[in-house]
Amino acid sequence: MNNLLEIVNQATFSQLVLLALLVNFGIYGCSLSLYALLTRFSTSRPMGEKQAVLRSDILLSLLTVLCNTLVFILGVLLWKEGWITLSENQQGFRVLLEVLILTLIMDLLMYVFHRSVHLLRYFRKVHERHHEHESTNLLSLFVLHPIESIGFGLMMLGVILLVPFSAPGISLYLILNSLWGTIGHLNHSVLPASWLKLAKRSYLCTSEFHYLHHQSPGYNFGFYTSVWDVLFKTIHPSSRI
Repeated sequence: MNNLLEIVNQATFSQLVLLALLVNFGIYGCSLSLYALLTRFSTSRPMGEKQAVLRSDILLSLLTVLCNTLVFILGVLLWKEGWITLSENQQGFRVLLEVLILTLIMDLLMYVFHRSVHLLRYFRKVHERHHEHESTNLLSLFVLHPIESIGFGLMMLGVILLVPFSAPGISLYLILNSLWGTIGHLNHSVLPASWLKLAKRSYLCTSEFHYLHHQSPGYNFGFYTSVWDVLFKTIHPSSRI
């Protein structure tokens, strides 16, 4: 990882742009592939009629990838200028602990951000394009207004500006974030009933949890966990334990 950071540090701006595009289009491609794979599981059951993929969905999803690319470039530039400090920690347990801490912090921030875009009039207009997907499809995760895409990215940059995390910790978190987002917008129930019950008892968001948010936008604002929905009484009745 240190060798990779050294390469990034020495990269020219054009090389950095190319790297950022490769990383973010790689995440995009992996998300679409994972969606297709999960919907073909033997245990996979559609939760409703799949949202049709529109040409505007494709264009908006590509714009989201470009917004994420800009955030990536900004993050690297802030690191190069010394605004972001990366922890030297490389130990496996410590890295996993960082991922857990970063996930919990972002879980609260994303709940606040997500609920805000539903409550504030201007941001409701921004978010309504995403909610045109009353059900979901393989692009729904990326069908976002640029303000939302940039906002989510800046929240994470704000956290790592204040708290030093290691490069492996941040990388693993981003993989987890993409995985969770893909599962949340799956439009299929893939977990066996016993696992689904365990996830609900563990306050973990599932495909079913976020599907209910698209069906009933006043509920289930959580991304990783349902903890904040439980505390602030925004959990859908069907998601209660």
